[in-house]
Amino acid sequence: MSLLSSKPHTRVALQLAVMFALVFMTIPAYCTGISVGNGASFQLGSANIDVNCLDLITAGQVALGDGQITGINHVSIENPGEISGDTGKLFFAGDWWNAGVFTAAQSSINSQDGCGLDESLIIGDNDFFNFSVVTSIGKTLSIEAGSLQTFAGSLSLQGLNSGQQLKIRSAESGQSVLFRLSAQGTQDIYAVDVKDNDATGGQLMVPGSPAEFASFNSGNNKNWFDLIIDLIFEDSFESN
Repeated sequence: MSLLSSKPHTRVALQLAVMFALVFMTIPAYCTGISVGNGASFQLGSANIDVNCLDLITAGQVALGDGQITGINHVSIENPGEISGDTGKLFFAGDWWNAGVFTAAQSSINSQDGCGLDESLIIGDNDFFNFSVVTSIGKTLSIEAGSLQTFAGSLSLQGLNSGQQLKIRSAESGQSVLFRLSAQGTQDIYAVDVKDNDATGGQLMVPGSPAEFASFNSGNNKNWFDLIIDLIFEDSFESN
């Protein structure tokens, strides 16, 4: 008679011992968060995963499906890696590095407060579908100078109030970042401080005076705030 078949409590104890051994053996693999190597793939499906301020790094294929990954520190898409957004959601607090391929589909990419960080850096050209940055601590969103960020669905940029604004900056002061919000897209922008941002070629960003939106124009912006009002004034002045 085998040991496992002799007594139920003995069998359970051995099974638990094996289970705990396997857990402890796999802990080092989780210490870096989600890491997908070149040639490997990670299919999220409908799962919801919280990685507790660890990183998502891929040189392989990541498919979000209709699932959700929360609690990400930094996202790094390494060449030749790819993230397929599908209809999934991804929440991160740190940086978004895209040196590979990001296929947005109808995904939602969200930058939040957390992980002890007060700045996020966006690197690479990105075609987002839904994109949001929400902060209550006056976070800074820095974007690679000269890069193009497009938004086909919704764009939400939210600070808390005029004293805790979301700062939107170029990573190199004086050099523009390119924003393009599609004609079919929607915008929800409040309490932002913007500098070095060129949104020509897309929707007018925040069509009104900055004060109406608890916001501030720090200069070198195009197609932001009350530029329509400025153009009407200039046309009226020239006609007179």
